Amino acid sequence: MSINYKLELMYDGSAFSGWQRQKNARTVCGELESAIKIITKQDVELCGVSRTDAGVHANEYVANFFMDIEFPPEKLVVGINAICPDEISVKKAEITAPDFNARFDVKSKTYIYTIDNTQYGNSFMRKYAWHFKYPLDLEAMQEACRSYLGTHDFSAFMSQGSTAKNFERTILDACVTKGADGIIRFSVTGDGFLYNMVRIMAGTLVWVGKGAISPSQIPDIIASKDRKKAGVTAPPHGLMLYKLNY
Repeated sequence: MSINYKLELMYDGSAFSGWQRQKNARTVCGELESAIKIITKQDVELCGVSRTDAGVHANEYVANFFMDIEFPPEKLVVGINAICPDEISVKKAEITAPDFNARFDVKSKTYIYTIDNTQYGNSFMRKYAWHFKYPLDLEAMQEACRSYLGTHDFSAFMSQGSTAKNFERTILDACVTKGADGIIRFSVTGDGFLYNMVRIMAGTLVWVGKGAISPSQIPDIIASKDRKKAGVTAPPHGLMLYKLNY
């Protein structure tokens, strides 16, 4: 009988070509599966909560996999952390319900997109924030952000290549804040997100902040379902999967 194992982890996406396993590319999933095989002598396939792109980070991430053997979860944690690169940190492993699925059982996800809005950039943030040196109107960005709330067809905020058949998503919370250090953070919580949706939402807010798009245009952009109406797709390295709710 197969046993379902659940992993809770975090990772710095800078060094990886995303989550999903790929031939001839270093991925988070690939590193984990290789480590598990070394430890348990079992070939496994991980199911992750989100297929993060190259350069995207995760503060909270959940994956599950099946094995035909029972293996102490605490030894999995120790072994994986010993083998995997420092950019991956497994916090917890446990045997979970047979029907648990990391991808389909998540109720909501919170992402944070970080923008370094200083003139010369913070050297320590260069892998974790989009450096945008030009002035941004924070109040306009905050006003625009409120239009994301609710259930909408977010086709205008989706890149080509998506396999989604339903484009409706519900945004439960969205806000923009700026610290004294010039770092702007866009936080958004939703029941799910389309391909590149958060990065396009963030890029659109930056376009609002610089005056290229008016906050009042956001509802019309959503209604248009036209990707060309929204702003730029923000760079991947500013994005972090921050929190999960199961």
